Amino acid sequence: MLQIVRTPGSQASLPMTYGATMDLGASRRGAAGGPLALRGAGILGALGAGAADRGDVMPAESLAVAGADAGHAAHALPRIAGWVQAVRAQAAAILAEGGLPVLLGGDHSLPMGSVAASADHAALLGRPLFVLWMDAHGDFNTPATSGTGNVHGMSLAALCGETGLGAVWGEDAPAVVDPTRVMVLGARDLDAGEAALMAARGVQAVSVAALRRDGMAALAGFLDRLAAEDGLLHVSFDIDVVDPAHAPGTGTPVAGGLEPAEAAEALSMLGGSGRLVGLDIVEVNPALDQQHRTARLAVGLMRYLFGTSMDWLRQAA
Repeated sequence: MLQIVRTPGSQASLPMTYGATMDLGASRRGAAGGPLALRGAGILGALGAGAADRGDVMPAESLAVAGADAGHAAHALPRIAGWVQAVRAQAAAILAEGGLPVLLGGDHSLPMGSVAASADHAALLGRPLFVLWMDAHGDFNTPATSGTGNVHGMSLAALCGETGLGAVWGEDAPAVVDPTRVMVLGARDLDAGEAALMAARGVQAVSVAALRRDGMAALAGFLDRLAAEDGLLHVSFDIDVVDPAHAPGTGTPVAGGLEPAEAAEALSMLGGSGRLVGLDIVEVNPALDQQHRTARLAVGLMRYLFGTSMDWLRQAA
């Protein structure tokens, strides 16, 4: 069973879900329905006994005014900032209680808030934060390098301190995530400039091809370093890490993704680390799904992270 890192002095250490119904960071709408789809597919049961739902967060109304996006190379950044700040506040509150925040998205710009809360929490404890970004994409563009201006393709870069998105934090910038403690697992659609920036900063990108060639050696090494440095782990799970043949309900599908069994193996390894401090489940888009397959798959895969699987993949086959 998954062990959850406790804040010293806390009593509770249970997974707490909270939703953010926002998809402004993506070019295709629909991921805002992700929280409802994940709840309907049984996410609380997958997280184990005692898991609870905090409901959905909402941004301050002052950050959702008409015309607020004018002049920004990163599309909808002022409105996204409101959601990011709401996510960050909720995650921080759950961490302060000793619980495990589980963000139900929404698009992949929202983890700018959840990972920021984890980074601040780790800094408070004097421990390094490691981030496993499970995604077909690197999300390491900046407003200067992005070809689309979509913020969900810039979120990891912002967390690692790249310039251009600082306004999203308001007046309270979080602790910067060390890019050398970041792994992007399942990456297979990186822009040239983005890939160069990731390499220059020391972000470890592990492609599906490399994973199939070498097995889970890279992930095992990442977890060994996590343990050696007594770090904390934030997992940001974008459903498009899985091949769209199995997970069609997502806005940026890329062929050649992980098979469900491969994703389950990786998540099982993470559950055994005992260092999980934050989790995101994002980019489930029920408007593009087929008979709720993608939401059910995402929930089923979480069973391997939390030790509630009971061989779920075999039962679902």
